[in-house]
This record gives sequence, C-alpha cells and structure tokens, in this order.
Amino acid sequence: MDFPPIKRLLSVQSHVVHGYVGNRAATFPLQCNGWDVDVLNTVNFSNHTGYGSVSGSKTTASELREVYEGLKAIEVEYDAFLTGYVPSAEALEEVCLIGHELKARNPNLLWLLDPVMGDEGQLYVSDTVIPIYRKTLLQGGVDVITPNQFEAELLVEFKIECKHTLLRALETLHTKYKVPNVVISSLQFGESDKIYAAASHWGEGTMHSSLFEIPLIESYFTGVGDLFSALLLDRIQRLKTDNIADAIDTAVGQVLTVMAVVLQTTSAAAEREMGHKIMSKMGSAETMKACELRLIECRSEYEKTDVKFKATKLT
Repeated sequence: MDFPPIKRLLSVQSHVVHGYVGNRAATFPLQCNGWDVDVLNTVNFSNHTGYGSVSGSKTTASELREVYEGLKAIEVEYDAFLTGYVPSAEALEEVCLIGHELKARNPNLLWLLDPVMGDEGQLYVSDTVIPIYRKTLLQGGVDVITPNQFEAELLVEFKIECKHTLLRALETLHTKYKVPNVVISSLQFGESDKIYAAASHWGEGTMHSSLFEIPLIESYFTGVGDLFSALLLDRIQRLKTDNIADAIDTAVGQVLTVMAVVLQTTSAAAEREMGHKIMSKMGSAETMKACELRLIECRSEYEKTDVKFKATKLT
C-alpha cells in the first residue's frame, strides 16, 4: 500500500492534563488529518483556568531552548510551525527565536502564529508580551496570524468597531507588520445574534479581504481558537496554490464549517449533561467538564471539505 508523505509539525502551546485547550485541542485533529505532531508545552497544567483553580507549572525560556536544542541535535525537520499560548515575555522571545531559526533552515516551512493574549477586552497573559509579538511580526517570517478581535486591536493600537476600521486594521497588519495572511477568528460589530471572521491576503501591493458571517451559538467554550488555528494551518498547507487569496478564503470557509459542528456537538452534549444551557464564563468543575470541546466525538469531521460559510468581499 502506498502512503502519502508524512507532514511534520512542531506545535508550541499550553498543555492541560484534563480538557482540550492549547496542544490538547490541536494535536488530535491534526493527527486525524495526517500530521506527525511534535509538541513543546509552554505550561503543564492540570486543567484550564476557567475551572477557577489550577495546578501545575510554566515552562521557562531556558527549558524551552533546552528541549529545542535536543530536537536540533537529532536533526528533526518540520513542514510547519504552530505557536499559541505563551504566558511570559521571556518565554515568548525564545519561542519566536525558535520560529525564525526554523524558517531560516527551511524557507518553505509554514509558520502560523496565534498571538494569544486575551479576549473581550481582558488580557490573560502579561502585557509585556505585546511588544514581543509586534517585534516578531516586524522581523518577517510569519506566514499567517490568527488573532481574535481584541488581540488584533492590541497589535494595531486602535479599536475595530466597523468594517471600515477592520479594513484599516488588516492593512496595518499586512503593511506595517509584514504578515501576508491574516485571519481574525472572531469579530462582533454590535449584533447580538452573529459573529464574523475575516480573512485577508496581501501580495504584490494588493489586499484581498473577505468577511464570513456566522450565527452565534449561545454557550461557553474554551480552546476554540486553538482548534481553529490548527485546522486552518492544515487547510492552508493542503490548498497551497498560485492563487493564495482564493485558497485562504476556501480554507477559512472549510474550517468554520467544521468548527460549527464541533461547537454544536459540544453545546448539545453540555446541555444534556447539565439539564440547561451553559451561559456563564466560569462555573463549577462539573459545569466546566461538561463544556470541554467534544473533540473525540467529532473525529470524523476534521477532514471534511464542505463549505457552509461563504466569503463575501470586504470593501
């Protein structure tokens, strides 16, 4: 039997023993899609912080470097590099240095950087990471970033309140920060029943930007951005063509379709277990356990290429 070539990826994100955020949210779906995933954990926690209590430790910059040097010593090569939650500026600097080293060794490596800093106006990392992300992007080498609305605002230093300011933010991320592909994973413009995602590609002095409208699922979720970024990296790698702008739109449409199934499955399961909808941002351990993403139940979805959410040109 002939097998397709194995794709190898290094994922540097958080780790929890129980639940699905960070590397725990990214690894299994990527493996389902044919990736050989090496994980380098920026934290080792018992569970995510939404439970109200957490045990474990953060990985220091020197520990991250020590593990990476071990990978270099045995000459592991990667096709892609995925970076997510890094809690401190010192550790983030090391992760970004690793990314630039990997890119120098393999210019064709796909680097997707998710600048995990916070959401809904609140930081959940040290604010000292913000200038590190800005500096890293200015250095070039990052192929795709996937901030949420709040994180994009932190990078561009102004509010995204409408389609006009969204376009301005996308252009800033492309031209000032030298990022060819930007996907803002969640946006709200005041409507209570819908959210948006934006996809944008910059090439040869031209910006191609699209918007996706998504019905809002009323529930509590964690790890959504981590799963989104992992699936997006997979789709972009698969869809690499001469027309990268169209590929980005297709990739985002496919991933949003998969995400909708995962979130609907998770929400329905949590409601069955708890006997009511879960709306709180935090809750009891029982509630948080019921709200963990149903990644195993959705294992047949990750390779699907249906597109339920169509791109509309953003002008």
